[in-house]
Amino acid sequence: MRTATLALAFCIVSSTLTSAGVVRPAPQVAFPPVDGHARTLKSFLGQPMIVLLADSPKRGDFRTQLKEMEKSFDRLAIRKTVVAAAFKSQGTDEIYSNIPVINLPDGAKVCDAFALKGKFAIALIGPDGNLDYITNNILNINRILEVMQNSYEVQKAAHR
Repeated sequence: MRTATLALAFCIVSSTLTSAGVVRPAPQVAFPPVDGHARTLKSFLGQPMIVLLADSPKRGDFRTQLKEMEKSFDRLAIRKTVVAAAFKSQGTDEIYSNIPVINLPDGAKVCDAFALKGKFAIALIGPDGNLDYITNNILNINRILEVMQNSYEVQKAAHR
């Protein structure tokens, strides 16, 4: 099913999230105003985020990862998970999916900010803004949910 993807202007902000509990802050990014207010990664605090990084939306591993997430997107949606994609290529290719994906048009800078090694990666950012997991491998939905469930914030609270 084809859904419209959101094309948002995107810029990398030099500062990072600063929270006492964040040990590996995700790169700080800012989104342009949608409703008159600028949005940054900080505005997503409290929500987990998945960032898919790839050379292009035509890459097989990117499409395979997206299909894996589509299988149980309701399990991600219930957590109010934000899904974004960044591509090194600046093409106008659309992302075909039945889940909402924010297509970040300045993808080359995003890929650099996340230090993309190779041609594909998936980054999982916890609700606290911590970069909980990044890998070049395709993750099954259960592994994604496991990382979200056991984010740094949750682990820290469990050890108190």
